[in-house]
Amino acid sequence: MSNIALYTFGVLDPAADPAAMDDFSTRGPKIFSASDDAPGFLGRAGGDGDGYTAHEPGEDFGRWGIYLLPLGLPDFAGHDPHAHIATLSLWRDVESARLFVYNGLHRESLKLRYDWFLKGPWPGHVLWNIEDDVVPSWSDGVARLEALARDGESAQHFTFGSRWGRA
Repeated sequence: MSNIALYTFGVLDPAADPAAMDDFSTRGPKIFSASDDAPGFLGRAGGDGDGYTAHEPGEDFGRWGIYLLPLGLPDFAGHDPHAHIATLSLWRDVESARLFVYNGLHRESLKLRYDWFLKGPWPGHVLWNIEDDVVPSWSDGVARLEALARDGESAQHFTFGSRWGRA
């Protein structure tokens, strides 16, 4: 049996309306709190129940590894990849992660993502199977997102919409 790791990455839009960014900042802690209570949620890098906090490359997350950025993604078109949001979480299965992502407050927020984030030529998330006793690392998430962008979907790196991401 295995669990599912989920890594997300987005570059914030420097031209975003300040009111939209205030809305994003207000929603973030609420979404993290909702994930803590979601069925099938097993944990996330960054602590339990601490809401959103900014992270810097090189920051040590203990068992989740050292925080780094996916700088091997396709062209950032002159935008600063350091102005980003990334998450790393662990779920019991794909369906548990999907139910959280595509329902409730997260779904409402997902509809507004291009008010906050650039629409780049890179994927916004990647999923992969991980053994029950293993905690995903930031380096795993970055490598798998970069591989997904470069090579497309496979059993080792996929999205919710792929055949590997369907329950």
